[in-house]
Amino acid sequence: MTSFHRFGCSALLALGLAGTAQAETPRAAWHAQIAHGYSQLATATAQFESTATDYCQTPSPASLLQLKEQWLAAFSAWQAVRFVGFGPIEENTRAWKFQFWPDPKNLTASKVDYWLNSDKAISAEAIAKDSVAVQGFPAAEYLLYDERITATDKALPAERSCALLSAISSNLDSNADSLSADWAALEERYLSVADYDNGTLQSAMQSLELMADWRLAGPIGARGNGKPNPYVADAWRSGQSLNTLHASLKGLSDYFVPGLNLLLAENDSAALAEQFNQQLNKTLAHFDQLPADIAPLMATEEGQKSLKALLDDLNATKAMLTGPVSAALSVVRGFNSSDGD
Repeated sequence: MTSFHRFGCSALLALGLAGTAQAETPRAAWHAQIAHGYSQLATATAQFESTATDYCQTPSPASLLQLKEQWLAAFSAWQAVRFVGFGPIEENTRAWKFQFWPDPKNLTASKVDYWLNSDKAISAEAIAKDSVAVQGFPAAEYLLYDERITATDKALPAERSCALLSAISSNLDSNADSLSADWAALEERYLSVADYDNGTLQSAMQSLELMADWRLAGPIGARGNGKPNPYVADAWRSGQSLNTLHASLKGLSDYFVPGLNLLLAENDSAALAEQFNQQLNKTLAHFDQLPADIAPLMATEEGQKSLKALLDDLNATKAMLTGPVSAALSVVRGFNSSDGD
């Protein structure tokens, strides 16, 4: 895995302790950490938009590489806050506007192809009014990586491809800015409604379930019909499916764990917090020895074993949060974040 996505366990623990020390309550820690994550997303999408504009004005192989790197940085920033499934992200299908997934019918490709083959004027405003399948990171990934584009006369920096990429990146930046602002505006309510403890915990649980059951087990054939299918993974076109999974898990460690540690300490369960941290860090450590993508590992028996070992630890992390941690905190499933009940 590239050094860009590596994050040592000691650094993760230090960040968790720093977040814990700076906040007085679990929800204050959660709100502050998630706010930081959303701010990072807004910054990264702004840089992606700027890089796309620069590339289309003065294209070169080096600037295309820089554009791909900035796409990955922005997409990883989204992955880090993807566990937040309540609050402003629920409004107006915002999550799908960042990442339309799963996409079993390949609607992303269909919508991008439609715009490239159309004579309609391309703008961020027009894209924002169209399907979520053409608005987010996967649509940009399709333009940057898919051979249906890159091996044809539509390859960047073709005029309409550049216009569409610029519109998508601008739309992503606008959505990230508004999401960050709306999360900040939620602060008073979030801190005053006790049931947001449940909502935040459930959101993290659901995120781990999604990671284990769908984002990893699905592609490697450990669920469903048992047949591996790397094309159902995140970021399969760019070959970054494990990097994005790592970014999501790291996001939980950065933005969720500090508040969880506080809440468990309040409930006389500091030892359980330490156990969960150890299990999470054990899972994160797998990525130090893994490549960026699932697909090459599926080609060898040794690679398959390494993916199975990762899945085992990811399942163990999920089981600890949904089991003993949930029990210690009396988590009630079924939280409705729209009304705080």
